[in-house]
Amino acid sequence: MDSLPNVPPVNVADEAVGVPEPNRKWYIARVLPKAEKTSRDNLLRDNIEAYAATQWQVSVWRNGRKKKIEKPVITQYIFVKVTEQERRAIVTRPYILSFLTNRAGTPDQFGRHPLCTITDEEIRTLQQMLGGKLPVNFVPSGFTVGEKVSLVGWPEDIVGEVVRIAGSKTNYIGVRIHQLGCAYMEVQPSMLRKISHLSHLSY
Repeated sequence: MDSLPNVPPVNVADEAVGVPEPNRKWYIARVLPKAEKTSRDNLLRDNIEAYAATQWQVSVWRNGRKKKIEKPVITQYIFVKVTEQERRAIVTRPYILSFLTNRAGTPDQFGRHPLCTITDEEIRTLQQMLGGKLPVNFVPSGFTVGEKVSLVGWPEDIVGEVVRIAGSKTNYIGVRIHQLGCAYMEVQPSMLRKISHLSHLSY
């Protein structure tokens, strides 16, 4: 069997766009179902840096034939690195539904919450994971770092804050318990109850 194609995880379009790097951020865009790859490719063709979390995998057909396919790992979302002006332009495209917003962020004077952004380091980490030969599964925990939660089933209503989310193998969440002097503990998502929702889709 041939090795998987050496496909770079993202095409960098900074030089083509000509926008200074500090003005650009990674935003999370929600796209049409099963449109992760086509949305990415359309943006890349227009010199807009985009990344879909996909991985090349080998699919075996019933007749024994093997085929390499690019499979989305995070479905219905892509990442785009753009300026605010570019973001406002691409959100009008028919395959871009909305951008993820941070409901825990401070609203502006019009009551709008800031958009969710992720760092270059987080994108690179995701690329490195998906660039390997081992299959990667994305398992949403239902919680986001920074979210306020309470512990279910404890004698008292103990409030904490999510400080990290572990991989799918353990599916544990690190929670900082302020009442315990900012102690840190790992609990299963089933033990937590949300106090406030962080994320909301917005244009």
